[in-house]
Amino acid sequence: MFGSWSEGWGRDATAILLERYPDIDGFVCGSDQIARGTLETLRDFARSVPEDVSVIGYDNWEVLATNSRPELTSIDCRLQELGRRSAQRIFEAIAGEPLSGGTEFVAPRVVMRGSTVISR
Repeated sequence: MFGSWSEGWGRDATAILLERYPDIDGFVCGSDQIARGTLETLRDFARSVPEDVSVIGYDNWEVLATNSRPELTSIDCRLQELGRRSAQRIFEAIAGEPLSGGTEFVAPRVVMRGSTVISR
């Protein structure tokens, strides 16, 4: 589903999905804010996380992820590393030593917390 990137939209979308697919066992959310809304609605529907349903967010916004109930598993896109590499490339270009071009890949990582289980 697609909508605004907010906790409120996460709550609403989760309710719709639970009504359509009552046996759903996992949510992958496009942001930690959406995932927080998902966690709230799952509590309202008496669904246990992670026993009944797993939830994963995206951003690894620690203040949201670690203050969620349960703590939110999240994909960390490693923005600090991305920014560091970008600045390094800018400084190289200013110094007259730019790379010849191309794309660099910064691998994301999954930060496991209490909203998911390794296996069911």
